[in-house]
Amino acid sequence: VAGASAMRYWSDLAALLDSGMGPHGAWYASRAAGVAASLFLWAGLAGGLLMSSAWFDGIIGRARLLSIPQSASITGIILGLGHALVLIPDGWTHFGLVDVLLPFGSYYERTAVGIGSLSLYLGAAVSFSFWFRGVIGTRAWRWLHRASFVSFAGALWHGLKVGTDSSEPWLMAIYVATSLSVVFWLVVRLTYIRPQRRRAAVEVAVG
Repeated sequence: VAGASAMRYWSDLAALLDSGMGPHGAWYASRAAGVAASLFLWAGLAGGLLMSSAWFDGIIGRARLLSIPQSASITGIILGLGHALVLIPDGWTHFGLVDVLLPFGSYYERTAVGIGSLSLYLGAAVSFSFWFRGVIGTRAWRWLHRASFVSFAGALWHGLKVGTDSSEPWLMAIYVATSLSVVFWLVVRLTYIRPQRRRAAVEVAVG
């Protein structure tokens, strides 16, 4: 019943898109959701690096910084899922559940689409691990979060290989800017040393 209801929902959505955007409305919506998903996944990764680098300690609270990767990553996963599922009821592309949800099960660009699916699942595991840190332990949680780089790289590769707009200058500029910013913040995370606060004059005098 749930599956039938879901398929009915996507069919109605595709019909709505087609009526408002022509016969390829679902395809346009999928492309837009894919680009938006990559931007939110980038924001989640960059926000996590900003939070853990301690560069903004004393300027922006850690709790506020933490909300950036949490909300951005989950939004990116939802958009990524929508990017895939909205194609199912589209009669032009002929994608099915296996094509969009089973890694390397797609009839079209099997490897690139499969990498995109794996990146989505890996990103979801990282995103929802925020609520299970106490269960899996801090050490495992940190190792899992390092997989964010793999998820981001996989999503980038997926977009470059099968994205209809990947050759457009505006999208290539987005890919380059987000990739370089991740490299920059990673370098900051690995090299930045938080300055030690000066001891109070009384403590110095006593010492």
